[in-house]
Amino acid sequence: MSKAGKPKIAREVAEIEFARLCDAHRIEHDEAELDEAELDEWKAIKAPIVRALMAGTLIVDESGLPTYTPPGASRGVTFHKATGATFIALETYAGAKNLQNTIAAMAELTHSDRSEFAKMEAPDFQACLRLTKLFLSER
Repeated sequence: MSKAGKPKIAREVAEIEFARLCDAHRIEHDEAELDEAELDEWKAIKAPIVRALMAGTLIVDESGLPTYTPPGASRGVTFHKATGATFIALETYAGAKNLQNTIAAMAELTHSDRSEFAKMEAPDFQACLRLTKLFLSER
């Protein structure tokens, strides 16, 4: 939300933007066929992304590429379509904890260096992790 606590865009518009983002990246977003557990998991991914869209920290361009810009930052990180290289990045650190491999995939998705994420404040880092999870979901 904006500094005054009001959303920059309405929830309905954010929901449409979320669907457009999913469509552009061939991410299934129809909730009708999900069982209760799958629906809960999906909503845990979707809800904070919709809130970021409402707040204006996440913007989806004409081609469906989302850019997350932390509040007060001069530039954001753009998430590109996941490719085989994204999944290969998940195996970058043999025997490493899952987070290091996820950050490697996140860096590949955004065509940026992993160090950019290390400098982010926790809420912004978590927002980028949620987007990565969306792009890597099996939906």
